[in-house]
Amino acid sequence: MWSVQNLLFIICIALICVPSAVGVIHVTGYLGSEVKISCSYGPGYQAYQKYLCRNNCGSGDVLITTSNPVKNKYRIHDDKTARIFTTTISDLHSTDAGKYWCGVTRDLTDLYTEVKLKVVPDSCCDSVTKIESYAGYSMSFSCQYESSYQNNLKYICRGTRPSICLEQALITSNNKQYGRFRLNDENMSTKFTTKISSLTQSDSGRYLCGIQRNSDLHLFCAFELKVKDHCCDTVTNIESYEGYSESINCPYENQYRNNLKYICRGNRPSTCLQQALITSNNRENARFSLDDEKMSRIFTVTISSLTQSDSGYYLCGVQTNSDHDVFSAVELRVKEWCCVRSTEITGTVGQPLTLQCPYPQQHRDNRKFLCKGDHRNSCRDMVMSESRFALRDDIYSSSFSVMITKLEEKDAGTYWCGSDSRWRVGNYVKIQLSVVFLQHTSTVPSTVKTPGKTVPPTSENLVKTITSTVKALEKTQTQTPGQPVKGILVVVVYKWKHHKVKEDEAIVDRNALKAEGLEEVMGAMENDIYGNQEVMMYSKKQTSKQQSACAQYEDEEQDYENFTTSEDIYCNENFHLANRK
Repeated sequence: MWSVQNLLFIICIALICVPSAVGVIHVTGYLGSEVKISCSYGPGYQAYQKYLCRNNCGSGDVLITTSNPVKNKYRIHDDKTARIFTTTISDLHSTDAGKYWCGVTRDLTDLYTEVKLKVVPDSCCDSVTKIESYAGYSMSFSCQYESSYQNNLKYICRGTRPSICLEQALITSNNKQYGRFRLNDENMSTKFTTKISSLTQSDSGRYLCGIQRNSDLHLFCAFELKVKDHCCDTVTNIESYEGYSESINCPYENQYRNNLKYICRGNRPSTCLQQALITSNNRENARFSLDDEKMSRIFTVTISSLTQSDSGYYLCGVQTNSDHDVFSAVELRVKEWCCVRSTEITGTVGQPLTLQCPYPQQHRDNRKFLCKGDHRNSCRDMVMSESRFALRDDIYSSSFSVMITKLEEKDAGTYWCGSDSRWRVGNYVKIQLSVVFLQHTSTVPSTVKTPGKTVPPTSENLVKTITSTVKALEKTQTQTPGQPVKGILVVVVYKWKHHKVKEDEAIVDRNALKAEGLEEVMGAMENDIYGNQEVMMYSKKQTSKQQSACAQYEDEEQDYENFTTSEDIYCNENFHLANRK
């Protein structure tokens, strides 16, 4: 009997010294943050002291009690109505992980609940879904969850710290619209979707989708959003020349064969469709055309009559059903037209004129041409349209010549000659042709001014001038009445004078043309590339008496336009007197 009593005493002492445990509470906390440990108790213990302890809960293992609710980094609160007391441990360290006991003080034996605390890094997650979009667009990402959490709170926050995600939530399932953010919980598909509209580059970064759990850590999935202000990481470079046509090839995936295709200038995807130069619904627009080859999954945009202002970035776009379209980028560089020579030449109305144009040796079999117009893209082929223009090709000198058999005043203007009608890279010549016409000049007035042109002297004008000159001499001559008037010799001297006409503009006064005008014409004849076939001949037929009488004029440059009428008369009178002697 004694032994049985002793055994019962020993058992009793053991029960007093060793805590009794009912179930186990598992708690996880994040490093650097805080964790809450909640323990329930039965009715009738509301007024009893509660506490949290570690290890074997000896007197030195008690961390905090309800009689002293704040101690160091521990806080305790007893909700007597719910019969739950909660202990908060802040500033968690890895050493805080381990076994704890929730205790309720009793006179004989305390009540204990075992707690196992796990401390993990405050970051998420091992797997991150990456999403790219463009400024101005909208973007959505979805978070899956188990059906058991259909009624739990869902939310989204920025950053990577789960411990503060709910506190800094951008939007929750309790408030589904906030600013640019919208949350839609699709219970049937067990996922909730968050949409961000009017994206900016500042929206780039990490986001966490969270699902609240009351007894443990919340569930999370992570997204990394990259918002770009331009497209794209890869850019195709294309070079071309002014006046050419150029094609831009835009590949796309097979799933988009029947989707709308388009192209725009710049690198902003968000405004590309609104500013499209052309779309697959309207395949012709001025200089732009679009051809969609669905079999090869490439649509091609052709730009004709390129100018340097066409240089820049272009985006090929394919419309999708998602938040943003699919793009590829092209940079086009239009260079100044290659290999152009420019020269000026003057020809004479009524005379033949030959133009010579070199070309690259590789163009020897190409069709050669000479066309007229202010711009090469809108010039008229003169050899094909005018019988006065004849072309002859000399393959041995890699040049061709165009002969104008009889130059006309309307021939003045801008010409282009070359050896490739598509105006691709090669040698071309730009010719600025001016025309002049032959005009008589004499010691008497020789022009009649009319608006816009100069009229050459007529025989009627010359007769009138000579008659008036003879009458003037008769009045100045002294004679005996009844005697005949002494003979008078009037010498009228002519020379040819070139008057330069630039296109429709005519020179009104013959005195405006100086000696350098003639030098310019003659200089054009000596041009290495062009040969003016006009031959100007001057003949001087003078007697020895004429030379003696007018020596003072003949020693000077023959510019008769500077003579006055009185000087002409004086010269002729001396010649007459010399003959009488």
